[in-house]
Amino acid sequence: MRNHHNLSRRTIGVFLLCTLWLAACSGPEAPPTEAPSTGSGIVPQGISLASKMPPAASAKPFSFPKAAAKALDNGLQVFVVSDPEQPLVTARLVIAGAGSVNDPRGLPGVANMTADLLTQGTASRSAQQIAEAIDFVGGVLSAGADNDGAFITLSVVKKDFPLAMDLLSDILLHPAFNGEEVERRRQQALSNLEVQYSDPDYVATVLLERLVYGQHPYGLPGSGTPDSIRKLGRGDLVSFWESRFVPGRALLAFAGDVTPENAYAAANQYLGKTAWPARPSRIDAPPVPEPTRGMRIVFVDKPDANQSQIRVGRLGIPRNNPDYLPLYVTNRIFGGGFNSRLSTEVRQKKGLTYGAYSNFNSYLLAGNFSASTFTRTEATVEAAKLMVDLIAGMSSGELGPSELDFARDYIAGVFPIQSETSEQVASRVLAVAQYQLPADYNDTYQQKVLAVSPAKVREMAGRYFDSSNLVVVLVGNVKEFRDSIRKEFPKAGFEDLAFGNVNLLAPDLRSPAK
Repeated sequence: MRNHHNLSRRTIGVFLLCTLWLAACSGPEAPPTEAPSTGSGIVPQGISLASKMPPAASAKPFSFPKAAAKALDNGLQVFVVSDPEQPLVTARLVIAGAGSVNDPRGLPGVANMTADLLTQGTASRSAQQIAEAIDFVGGVLSAGADNDGAFITLSVVKKDFPLAMDLLSDILLHPAFNGEEVERRRQQALSNLEVQYSDPDYVATVLLERLVYGQHPYGLPGSGTPDSIRKLGRGDLVSFWESRFVPGRALLAFAGDVTPENAYAAANQYLGKTAWPARPSRIDAPPVPEPTRGMRIVFVDKPDANQSQIRVGRLGIPRNNPDYLPLYVTNRIFGGGFNSRLSTEVRQKKGLTYGAYSNFNSYLLAGNFSASTFTRTEATVEAAKLMVDLIAGMSSGELGPSELDFARDYIAGVFPIQSETSEQVASRVLAVAQYQLPADYNDTYQQKVLAVSPAKVREMAGRYFDSSNLVVVLVGNVKEFRDSIRKEFPKAGFEDLAFGNVNLLAPDLRSPAK
């Protein structure tokens, strides 16, 4: 937040330039965004690529703002980070146990649609009235769900704080789930899925997650599948909201121009036990998924494709695993940015693609590693083998002279930039509570990143970059590379799917014959 650190505007500008085509601005753990394809899947002749990025500057001292905390009588946990220098007040509410991992069995998409419909009408306000109310004061209101919870975020200037709390309370406690609106959203979701299932990039990504996690809910897309959305009805949403949206599993953070006293009073008035009575909620966590044994290669045949989408992955770690931060630094070296090993070898040296990245996605119960790229059909074998070989090479833990320094300085350096707005601060405070992280996690983040040693990287690389147990997904014109892939990986298990026949809900991943 402003005036809480000594990072100069000039340093911020340097960092932003260095991170221009990374997705890091959305959060220090966010995966990078793949560069768009132009249709060829390779770097055109005559185009010169930068051989390396400029070095990251050393991280500046930064103190994460302190949060006051209080539990209300109904079980709602409230956190407040007061900063009168901020122009906005942000209220962010997270309902743990209302994420897509909690979707009814065989019905992915319920959590996402339930959260999405919160802003689409209440018992006393229509969707249009809600939108007009927040637009009139120049505020921002959003609701949604991720794997581990549902969330509502509201930002307004200080004078409109009472309106913000009234809106927050109304959409949380009195959603209408109007039948016509539910049907409209359901049809919209089906239309979006039709587009997504025609995109090899999307199919490769969701199929990898399904293969890595098996039948675990983390392996299913939060947006649902065509089959699940067709079955979904208003009753499913109402039942999910009634059973999951309880104060004992809720976390509320305020950040910005608000005092703890005013924030607690508003929380009590609008979301205390009178407005939101406590009630029991039993949520059974699904079992932890089993790791992949051996190499499993899945071909998804799309005969008209002139590019291949390549995904490689395996299970990772949950968010509160002590290895999370050193592994995050290790992956920054391997595939977490433009100048990582993966991008350097596949994109810059070989010219096989416009983008190659890897990421460790970590959630409450489990996590996964994924590496992704795309290339022209005739280069599929070379690119796939190179990715697997690079993972194997990383497992040795050997480091170049500047690789670790750049990774540590970059991650520690962008942390203040990504903790500057009231919404960013509120999100970080809630993450500590939701994922049961150490109380000093944000306070010591930079120091722990900078303390990652070469020995620790070697330990992480040896433990989490085992290339003998991987899932590989190849989507493209399979007949052009199937035999060669089989020769390159003779010990792997192989499966074939048709592009238009992928069914993530089916045990064998195939839609039944019509």
